Amino acid sequence: MTVEVFTLCDFAQDNLGKLTIIGAFDTLSVKDFPAVHPYMCVAARIRFAVYELGDHAIRVDIRSPEGEALVPALEGSMSVNGIGKDSACANLTLNLINVRWAKHGSWNIALSIDGLERAHIPLYVRKAPAQR
Repeated sequence: MTVEVFTLCDFAQDNLGKLTIIGAFDTLSVKDFPAVHPYMCVAARIRFAVYELGDHAIRVDIRSPEGEALVPALEGSMSVNGIGKDSACANLTLNLINVRWAKHGSWNIALSIDGLERAHIPLYVRKAPAQR
């Protein structure tokens, strides 16, 4: 399998196999800590070879550099049924609502499939410069 896309964004939607992503980002600038981010999405597009079709366990973890979990791991399953000749894609969209950030730092967002980490991306959370 190949993770073709893995990103944080303002909005993501799967519509009949088409993945729509709006506003991909890797940094949140906040006024002060603790901070709450009202809405963001994790989006992924994963290509499976024909011999990998079927059910797969999915897990997304968001952790601090020290290994602290920001939210409980997001776990589920994905059933991949192909209509292509040699591969098929599956899209994943997760909505995260009112996530609380207690401190600044570099967070790691990891995508695991069938127990193996397949992709990861950083999220930098920082205090915005004071306005004059």
